[in-house]
Amino acid sequence: MEGAGLAAALTAATIWALVIFLYKRHMENVGAATVNFSRLLYVSLFMWPVLLGVGDTKGIWAAALSGVVTLLLGDSLYFYAIHKVGGSVAAPVVYTYVIIAQYFALLLGERVTPLLFLSSALVVLGVALLARGGEERMSPVGLAAAFGAALLWSLGMTAVKLASLQGVPPAAIAYIRALFACVPLGVYLAARGRLRVVKSPAFAAASILDLGVGSTLFAFSVEKVGLAITTILVSMSPLVTQLYAKASGIEQITPRQALGAVAIFIAIAITMGVAVR
Repeated sequence: MEGAGLAAALTAATIWALVIFLYKRHMENVGAATVNFSRLLYVSLFMWPVLLGVGDTKGIWAAALSGVVTLLLGDSLYFYAIHKVGGSVAAPVVYTYVIIAQYFALLLGERVTPLLFLSSALVVLGVALLARGGEERMSPVGLAAAFGAALLWSLGMTAVKLASLQGVPPAAIAYIRALFACVPLGVYLAARGRLRVVKSPAFAAASILDLGVGSTLFAFSVEKVGLAITTILVSMSPLVTQLYAKASGIEQITPRQALGAVAIFIAIAITMGVAVR
């Protein structure tokens, strides 16, 4: 099942890379918090049948923790970091989560080779090169938020591994993560008088594809090939985003971004090689 696990991670990365284009259009009109809440809400409303086959599973707490830590707190810090220091600074800092996740994988008993650490470093380098230019600000608070997001993302993904180890099915992990992030975010937005929902069938479908199918595939990959390998493979999302933008004529790839693409390609090749040994 290693092949299926690897394919699941790469498919999840592709899904996550493509839905961002739809999300960005809505963010310009309603803001990041509304977009985040709306995608969580659609998954919470329409994917509940996946819980019918779960039964009494101790690992549900880990899936719930992952939702709060990653989809609520981690993503919020990432958006805040982008606001404070710009995407070209925030993205590579946040993607250091790939390296942090390797240490958590070690703690969980996975075999993490030096080649995987090398791949993790290449991913961070690749994301740094792929990140678009523009305004860059060295705000200490913004940098702290970016590092905080990196830590929270790695913790949340580690919690997915814990849920998997305790028998929670991948689809149930995806649903529980979304539900436990949706509720507190909805309460917060309602208290601030900012509770709004993106009303669009296309957005709803993208949300289910993203946090439903994509997150299920991620959890499946973690179960089959481990946290260390999966986190590296899904981090090819920024590369897929740039390649799609180039192919669709949205933007051109600069020489710097081409070098970033090469770095991520090498990282993925090394990781795939380690996985199939």
